[in-house]
Amino acid sequence: MKTLLTSFLLALVALSPVWAQQTVDAKDIIAKLNRKEAVSYQNVTINGDLDLTSLANRKLDREGNWVGETEFYRSTVEVPVSFRNCTFRGKFLAYYSEENKFTKNTNKVFNADFREAVTIENCTFEDDAAFKYSDFRQRALFTGNTFRELALFKYARFNDAADFSGSKFRGYADFKYTKFNEASAFGRATFGRYADFKYTKFDEPADFRDARFSDMASFKYTHMPRGTTFDNAAFEGKADFKYATLGGRKFSPDR
Repeated sequence: MKTLLTSFLLALVALSPVWAQQTVDAKDIIAKLNRKEAVSYQNVTINGDLDLTSLANRKLDREGNWVGETEFYRSTVEVPVSFRNCTFRGKFLAYYSEENKFTKNTNKVFNADFREAVTIENCTFEDDAAFKYSDFRQRALFTGNTFRELALFKYARFNDAADFSGSKFRGYADFKYTKFNEASAFGRATFGRYADFKYTKFDEPADFRDARFSDMASFKYTHMPRGTTFDNAAFEGKADFKYATLGGRKFSPDR
């Protein structure tokens, strides 16, 4: 019995580092970024809000010169970022805004840009994922993820390939005014609520093959080049392609 108990205790000691690595505090990731260390995690749960808008290199990007005018602050993620099979319990913030408590107007906006490659694959965002106004200089992979709440990419700019294939957007998917400079993919992506691609600009072909839109899908005023495909895409709710263009011509969906 004593030998068995000793073996059990030794096994617990051996496994404890593995268990300890299953949970990561968001503040530890921020500390790595501030030290300019590459971030790479797999099969972990991240607790707390991962706020990339308040890095040590944050700078005033645009000053409000008039009373009530908005000030813009920008942080830069200077190293590659990789998350695979992870769960984000809190918010993932590359965008944050503050309101003036007296006027209720937004008077401060905080953003984060990404200088190196971003890889977030097969992860779950349990709260909001906000990338509004973010600039992605290198490739951005967001494949196979589950966005349970808001997925905010409004006004984001992708300078290299962007891939959202197989991702599940269960909340509002906001890609309004987003700019895709290179190839982009949403193949097999599912949109459970409003999918907003209004005014989105695709400079290279976009791939929406086998995508499923369960609610409203807006591609109004969207610019799509020749080669963009919606093959086998399913529109179960209303789809708005008014004023959208495909290869310079007005886009006419099958339905």
